[in-house]
Amino acid sequence: MFLVSCGAPDMLRVRQFHLQDTDVSTGHPFIRAEMNKRLYGAVTARERILRKGNYYHVRWYGLTGQRPIKLVFEYRQARTGAKVNRREFRAPGSRKGEVEIVVSGLEYLKQGHVQAWRATLFEGDSKVAVKKSYLWD
Repeated sequence: MFLVSCGAPDMLRVRQFHLQDTDVSTGHPFIRAEMNKRLYGAVTARERILRKGNYYHVRWYGLTGQRPIKLVFEYRQARTGAKVNRREFRAPGSRKGEVEIVVSGLEYLKQGHVQAWRATLFEGDSKVAVKKSYLWD
């Protein structure tokens, strides 16, 4: 028995982590490890509080590598209503790459956590892939 799929390859992946608490003594070992990674180097209580936020690891692969790459990350936060924040990242042409997007510090404390997001990947002027949270639309 063999299986055949006619679905398109998943060129864009988004891994998200929401650091809400700075107490790493409880919880699942994988979550504790991620918390320790995000809090590494934060010594004072204020530094640890400013590390709270939303972390997105965006990875793409399977591109041609012939044209420049642009990643557009749009997001809405809890206290900003329908306002859409936008961040753009550019890279020279390559077949794969990754970027980390961090919404933390005073932006996170004042405007709240990220409620919805969308990541759009462009190769040259062509839209290649889109990933979004279920609350985006």
